[in-house]
Amino acid sequence: MRWALVVVSLALSGCFQGGQPTGSTSLALTGASIIDGTGTPPQADSVVLVRDGHIVDVGPTSRVVIPRDARVIDVMGKYVLPGLVDAHVHLDPKRSAVESYLQLQFEGGVTAVRDMAGDSFLYSQMRSTTHEASAKMSRLYYSATWAGPSYWNDRRWVGSTQGKAPGTVAWARAIDPSSDLTAEVAAARALGATGIKVYSDLQPDVVSRIPAAAHAQGLRVWSHPVVFPTKPSQVVRSGVDVISHAALFVWEGATRLPVTYHTGTFTDFGPPAPYDSVPVQSQAVIAVLEEMKRRSVLLDATVSTIPHSVSDEAARWAYELTATARQMGIAIVAGTDRDAFETDDGIPLYGELEALIDKCGLTTGEAITAATLNGARALGVEKEFGTIEKGRVADLIVVDANPLSDIKNLRRVAYVIKGGYVHEPARHR
Repeated sequence: MRWALVVVSLALSGCFQGGQPTGSTSLALTGASIIDGTGTPPQADSVVLVRDGHIVDVGPTSRVVIPRDARVIDVMGKYVLPGLVDAHVHLDPKRSAVESYLQLQFEGGVTAVRDMAGDSFLYSQMRSTTHEASAKMSRLYYSATWAGPSYWNDRRWVGSTQGKAPGTVAWARAIDPSSDLTAEVAAARALGATGIKVYSDLQPDVVSRIPAAAHAQGLRVWSHPVVFPTKPSQVVRSGVDVISHAALFVWEGATRLPVTYHTGTFTDFGPPAPYDSVPVQSQAVIAVLEEMKRRSVLLDATVSTIPHSVSDEAARWAYELTATARQMGIAIVAGTDRDAFETDDGIPLYGELEALIDKCGLTTGEAITAATLNGARALGVEKEFGTIEKGRVADLIVVDANPLSDIKNLRRVAYVIKGGYVHEPARHR
């Protein structure tokens, strides 16, 4: 990836200083204004107390008792939030590039990412390191990608299957009606994948079997809205957990679906879509959203990538779809599907949150929830991450100004805290 050339020196030089002091297992952030990720109003003049990597108390300064041996950081005037989650990334097949990317995102306050189709064999070798509290990089979560046999000539898989043919490895698997889904899920799970990504070229009867097989072994199911030739309504009814790409819901209104992803003059979003003939407010599309709401399916909208990956027309459709979903009460997840080199600061998540606010009508508070609690929900780790409350892992960021008044203040990162370890970005020093 081109961004690796830009950020490699940053990664090698060491982006941070700090850490948990020897002899102390407690950390107290005092005088904080807390934005806890749930959408509730900020809690001013508060303390976040951390012990052994977990939050053990949160509350007013007047109530929380700080242990004598705690490391105390006065954050009066600053804002404390859960660490940010980019719920849709595509990582490079080279380890050095992945490390550089995860370090750069971490410096920007992104404490976790979800890779949505890549070399999960490589990622399995890196995963434990990325989850160490002292590691200056985002926690890495990743998927196994399933698609029909006709899909796997896709050029994007070159270099991501350890020299083997795409479709033949556990993390990039060709699935057909005869596949043993239980065994395939087990193989993905053995690699450390936490989700199955359902991609394309699968018939509805196959798609309908995947969620139950994955859920039985504790894996999530992440899917495109359309899995050619399976329509969005059939995908939603199958029981998937998260659906990516708002623009692709347009296929629910198509009179005929292509059989394969690589039909006609296809793009990275598949065949040309009927944006000009299928309104977002059509009965068919609204019915799909209603079913998503009923089933609590999350929407990973990825709106900031659509103008670059597809077209302005597709972007306008995606903005309206996401705005409509938000109005209906569907939970929105912040995922970017963009390379770092496409952005000025190398943190695509900032642009996604700004697009969700400016183009899709989310409030700043809703956008923050999309990148914290809802991001954790997309990963299936909301019992450990995504909010500031007792018992959660202490993955936090401290910013210099209120992001609720201006989401761009998320760029003003003073500290990134991972499992109780304190890191100060180089750009802040």
